Amino acid sequence: MSSTASEHCFIPINASHLSIVWHWRNSDRVRANMHYDKLITWEEHKDWFDALLHDPNRECWIYCQHARPIGVLNFSETQQQVIQWGCYLGEVNCAPGSGLILEWAALEYAAQNTNCIGLDAQVLSFNTAALKLHKLFNYTLIKIESGGMRIRNEQSELEQFDIHFFHYAMHKWRQHRDKVLTTLPKPIQRGCQQVTFLSKEQM
Repeated sequence: MSSTASEHCFIPINASHLSIVWHWRNSDRVRANMHYDKLITWEEHKDWFDALLHDPNRECWIYCQHARPIGVLNFSETQQQVIQWGCYLGEVNCAPGSGLILEWAALEYAAQNTNCIGLDAQVLSFNTAALKLHKLFNYTLIKIESGGMRIRNEQSELEQFDIHFFHYAMHKWRQHRDKVLTTLPKPIQRGCQQVTFLSKEQM
């Protein structure tokens, strides 16, 4: 990786990440908060990667701390005025506040590197950590829809859940980003200010 990489660096996914991302996607902790919560075969995972590489409407970035991959930041519908995004931390022993930095990185990337007018996100109702993060960053809750039923405990009991739809207008982010930054703990503020996105040519 380039010597210009920061402590909190995002790099485009490549073939070297295939195995670790596959294990992340199949971990109980990550699958529990995804729309698709079934185990993913290696062949399915490779097909996903191949489709991703050939889709101009999607981007996948690997979040690295001190050059160590710890998570994923996804964008879809990138050619549209409103971009969809999602993320997860694949590792558990990350720096405190890594989820906050992921939220910051998504908004900053959209504001600085795209022509979109807004970001949309979907969060399942039992993903309370993500719901709190979106509230902290002042996302607008657009609507809540029923998501159906899902097994949510060791007793294999079904639990009803909802899907929360959020939107963030880019003009609103540009106006309020500095205020949002001041609400974060000092170490997280420094982490957000260190976020960089490296192109393939910079790696």
